[in-house]
Amino acid sequence: MENNSKSFKYDGLLRQNIVLSGGLVTASVIVACTTMMRAFVLVISFFMISYLSILLCRFIPKKIAYSFRTLLYSLVAAALFVPTAFVLHMLFPGTLNEVIVYIELMIVNSLLLAKTESRFYLIPYGAMAADALIYIMGYALAAFAVGFIRELLAYGTIFGIKISGALMPAARSPFFGFIIVGLLSAVSKAAVIHRKER
Repeated sequence: MENNSKSFKYDGLLRQNIVLSGGLVTASVIVACTTMMRAFVLVISFFMISYLSILLCRFIPKKIAYSFRTLLYSLVAAALFVPTAFVLHMLFPGTLNEVIVYIELMIVNSLLLAKTESRFYLIPYGAMAADALIYIMGYALAAFAVGFIRELLAYGTIFGIKISGALMPAARSPFFGFIIVGLLSAVSKAAVIHRKER
């Protein structure tokens, strides 16, 4: 991992994007990212719950059995959910109510429960913090791309600002979310392959 530090530092953005390549945290993006505001609330939530949990859980001793460590990871994430929901309720009450169930699911997301042991906790703390942040940015990239496309097509708006008429109202459905994530996954995979060939 350390020999190829450049790709190691940025592969969470595209090559190993947890939504577009790994399919680890797709439900919130596929179903809930119908607008940029929803995507924004989900990204803030994902950062506050997942990233802070990864940073804090690094201090849980390795001598504790793996199954108990993952339980502790979820408990830390659940504890972080409370202030996250409180702050977001104060700032974005309407949007939070629309996506709260997907924020609750972030407590047991695969980035926290799987990548911590297989990737993040195998490297020094500073490198881990940077690498985990890149993965969070990869989630944000996917969420904002899906939110942008779906809001523009379904409502004709961007962050609620009218751009045009609704071009395709069906874009707000979860089925369309699957299609968009699939297309973005194909584009990201093609970009990674093209980059390798150069």
